[in-house]
Amino acid sequence: MDVLGIGNAIVDVLTQTDDDTITAFDLPKGGMTLVDEDQAESLYAKAGQTTERSGGSVANSIAIAAALGADAGYVGKVHDDQLGTSFTNSIRSHGVSFRTPALSEGPSTARCLVLVTPDGERTMGTYLGACTALGPNDIDQDEVAGSAVSLIEGYLADTEQARATIGKIIDASAKSEARVALTLSDSLCVERHRDYFRELTRENVEILIADEDEVAALVGDESIESLLRGNGGNCEIVVVTHGAKGSTVYAEGGVRHEIEARPADELVDTTGAGDAYAGGFLYGLTHGFDLDVAGRIGSVAASHVVAQLGAQPPENLKARVARDVPQAG
Repeated sequence: MDVLGIGNAIVDVLTQTDDDTITAFDLPKGGMTLVDEDQAESLYAKAGQTTERSGGSVANSIAIAAALGADAGYVGKVHDDQLGTSFTNSIRSHGVSFRTPALSEGPSTARCLVLVTPDGERTMGTYLGACTALGPNDIDQDEVAGSAVSLIEGYLADTEQARATIGKIIDASAKSEARVALTLSDSLCVERHRDYFRELTRENVEILIADEDEVAALVGDESIESLLRGNGGNCEIVVVTHGAKGSTVYAEGGVRHEIEARPADELVDTTGAGDAYAGGFLYGLTHGFDLDVAGRIGSVAASHVVAQLGAQPPENLKARVARDVPQAG
């Protein structure tokens, strides 16, 4: 397997709306608010016409990598309910191997109501539900060891059980040639778990992918290069995205690539832009492309994702990337 993703399995429930509706839902525009199951059901009932798709940051990245041609798998927990079936069918439809056993009792499948306003901004109400039941027993160490890269979602740091899951992934990777990649999820997540993430980047993580706010929260007064091998860290590669300003890829030995963003044909929904970049980059990396080409693939993938509603791979993504990045054709 090229890329194996491990993260929170969440069904994205997408709907286009206006600012007045967001105010009525009492959700801060542009933010992500955790809600309980009753609140989730209430929001879902009020949302009107919706589109349901597999979601969660790393699940989005893995779907993009698979759509580009990667041999990809995903590990995440859903419940044996309607939304769990929706998640399973959706992620498998992109060619992703998803075999994690579903819960038969306990909390229902996680969902994220994504309210998209005409300016492309997304406001989210998230119920974590079944995804918090992911544990070490869900990890197949042979599968981890047989993957070129295992991509871990930073949000998993929020529970001790999920941290134990991360530990099992790291252990399996250390006994093989597999590399560990980490996404930092969001800056608040980094602030909650900065010491833990710093430990991971000093000892275990070879590839770090984050946006500029997340990496700033991680390094503090130190330089981004401090995360690299030879400078106090363990990372071989650090990728920092800058939104519409592009991205920077740092590597050992002072290597640095500045990648231009590809302007979106149309800005519809910024959901999953960073996830798409990560999926595109890891596809490029595991298929032997130079780091600057891998970064360009990520940038192009992200530009096509934001031109649609939702974070799923756009139709004919591989052909679109090949058109804009001839080296990847």
